[in-house]
Amino acid sequence: MRPANQSRLGGLASPKLRRRRSAGGFTFLEVLVALAIFGFTGMVLASAYINVLSAQHASVQQDVTAADRRLVRQALYAEPTLDKVQAWNEIELPEDRKGKWRATVTPTKIADLFDVVLEIDLPAPKGSSQDLTFTETCRLMRPTWSQPADREALRTDARSKLAQRSF
Repeated sequence: MRPANQSRLGGLASPKLRRRRSAGGFTFLEVLVALAIFGFTGMVLASAYINVLSAQHASVQQDVTAADRRLVRQALYAEPTLDKVQAWNEIELPEDRKGKWRATVTPTKIADLFDVVLEIDLPAPKGSSQDLTFTETCRLMRPTWSQPADREALRTDARSKLAQRSF
């Protein structure tokens, strides 16, 4: 028989019985600490995810004219006539809008290669009252833009420079 002042698991209980109690599971305090750490980690990860989503949304909203400018560039690349490129051209944009563009073309010292400054006027995006103007610079190879006499002079000059080189 047990003495009356001994509890069932405490007091003079055998070491084997005490080990079984401590190895049996987590205490309530340990579970609360683990839940607090898990909750804090989840909150930090959710906050980081929301920040990434809002930054991505802001970058997309910031450049709403990117698709329109891409359409204008494609129109420039597809135009075979130099005179038409240098005059103001209209282009149909999505949502029944119209934009205007023209290019300033400067020949380089290489035959059929041109420096191009593209001017783009786009209608105001939703929520804005002012039209947008962009200027882009590129270098294009367009044989149809070259004058035959200029092209031949540049090619002759390039051939003579190659002939003077020693290999």
